[in-house]
Amino acid sequence: MDVDLNDLADRERAAGEALARAVGTGETEFRELADNAPVLMWRAGLDKVCDYFNKPWLDFVGCTLQEEVGFGWADRVHPEDLTDIVADFVKAFDDRVPFSLTYRLRRADGQYRWIIDKGAPFERQGVFAGYIGSCLDITEMRELQAHQEVLLAELNHRVKNNLSLIISFLAFSANRAVAEEAKVLLKAAITRIHGVAAIQGQLHQKPAGEVDLGQYLPALARAVLEAEVEGRGRLALETEPVMASFQQASNLGLIVNELVINAIKHGGVQAGPVRLRLRRLDERTGELTVSDEGPGFSAAVLANPNTSTRRGGGLMDALAAHAQASLVRENAPGASVRLTFPIDAPTP
Repeated sequence: MDVDLNDLADRERAAGEALARAVGTGETEFRELADNAPVLMWRAGLDKVCDYFNKPWLDFVGCTLQEEVGFGWADRVHPEDLTDIVADFVKAFDDRVPFSLTYRLRRADGQYRWIIDKGAPFERQGVFAGYIGSCLDITEMRELQAHQEVLLAELNHRVKNNLSLIISFLAFSANRAVAEEAKVLLKAAITRIHGVAAIQGQLHQKPAGEVDLGQYLPALARAVLEAEVEGRGRLALETEPVMASFQQASNLGLIVNELVINAIKHGGVQAGPVRLRLRRLDERTGELTVSDEGPGFSAAVLANPNTSTRRGGGLMDALAAHAQASLVRENAPGASVRLTFPIDAPTP
């Protein structure tokens, strides 16, 4: 079969012209969509050079497309942020992974605004072709967050002062109490309020949202040991990262505070370390165990733990219910309390 080279060339030329028209149409539609999007957008090709910025971007910075393409956009980025964002962009580009950058971009009026810039790789006909990014002005959000942090710090300061005042009143009452039972109860209340203060202090250091229990609960246990036995107690840890809601971290902090105090009181700091074990059972469930090497629970407590008042049984059951956790007491050989809890339980 003879092949007409002229005809083949004509077909290739026609196919190329059709592809060019399709690409041109796609480019027009892309720019039409981008120019009407409620975000700032940019595009970079295989050479990592920006070849397009949409109309909202150009209006925001007050420049023309010719002034922005290439590396012209860099003149609008705050000098303190430029080196870091370029390095992060290049690394993401080389790895071909999405990225998110936060930096200051100079607006048309000369004011620097905080921008969150999210970029993602895109393909043409199944082949990597560069990156497309979208940006939002988050200045007001950052200012609101900073204001909230100031208010939170002030609130934490007031809570600490109020707790200290309560502890002082209880200590004064304990010193004046005549009945031994009253003294014991008041001192127990002081100990628990010290624990609440420790929990407040630890949680205040965490950002709002999720808390890593693998860091938070050991730090809290150490603070309780330091407060109760002045560092003479030992803590043995077997933990892994478990992210939980802020509320659930507070619930479990109260439980750990109570369990460590009980271990100090009944297990004795000389008998051995207080052991804290934390692990994730699955995506939604965690397991927390606190144990000591003391004499352990009595047979009566193990036989009917829910009615026990010894070793804070009633309070512990109430705290576990608040955290929607199941609680098991056992001797192994010292007293051991194991809780299975939902990682993100709503407050009852």
